[in-house]
Amino acid sequence: MNSINHHYIPQLYLKGFTASNGKLQVFDKSFNNFKKDKQTPKTVFFIKHKNTIKFNGILTDKIEKIYNNLESPFGDLFDLIKKGITNNELIFKEGIYLLKLFIAIQFFRMPLLDDFAENFIKNIDLSKFGERITIGGIPIGNIESIRKLIETDKGFRHYFRCFILPIIMFDCQVHEHDYKNWKLHTVSDEFSHWDNILIGDNPFIVENIADIFAFNTKLIFPLSKTQIVTYTPNSSKSIDLPAIFSTKLSMLMYAQSQRHLAGANRDYMQQIITLYKEVYGNDGNAELQKELFEYL
Repeated sequence: MNSINHHYIPQLYLKGFTASNGKLQVFDKSFNNFKKDKQTPKTVFFIKHKNTIKFNGILTDKIEKIYNNLESPFGDLFDLIKKGITNNELIFKEGIYLLKLFIAIQFFRMPLLDDFAENFIKNIDLSKFGERITIGGIPIGNIESIRKLIETDKGFRHYFRCFILPIIMFDCQVHEHDYKNWKLHTVSDEFSHWDNILIGDNPFIVENIADIFAFNTKLIFPLSKTQIVTYTPNSSKSIDLPAIFSTKLSMLMYAQSQRHLAGANRDYMQQIITLYKEVYGNDGNAELQKELFEYL
């Protein structure tokens, strides 16, 4: 076992939110201040040994290694995003599939869901998922050894959460309606030095969390400091987001972050935090979220 710092927000994703020097400004809500100006994607959004488990009585970081292997195709996607991918380059079959899969895996990677995921897996009825996952042709719900491992092995439950739960819970298939419901929004060339899109430890803006697994709800997901992707069920209109949208999005990203908020510009981040408190108080999440979804 070699790794210690296990990221719950991948470095490959965070690189899209850095300043030109590769650094991030990070605000810690627990202490109500910014971390020292030496942060990089490598030094933030991790928990020591988060993905260390016991396997056959021996501590191992196999889960972290699997994450690293999975991130190779995602790395290619986010490299393209950072360079300035277009809507047509992202919204095609393989692009939508990778986007859905990334969201599914990232959703269950967040520390925010630690308690929920543990309790959910302990009580899961795998028979409900039919043949979505089979082992040797046998549906996972019909394999007694899997059920036993879920009941008795905390390490296996963590593995299950990371790599099996996203697949059985999320619909990552690409449907015909996906091509018009997913939209990429990019800052225009005149704002090439735009730093106004922020990232937090809870990066998904979701209108109805119960419908996220079927991708049947409005969704806003920052891809980089200059690009976001949105999903709107039954969408038939072109969406031209005004400049105020990014300000409101940044405020909500701060408000719903569990602890850390990051971006490229400290002054802008401080203004966003101050503005949110002045306009929405300390608990204006629902009102601000409603305003954002009215644009979609």
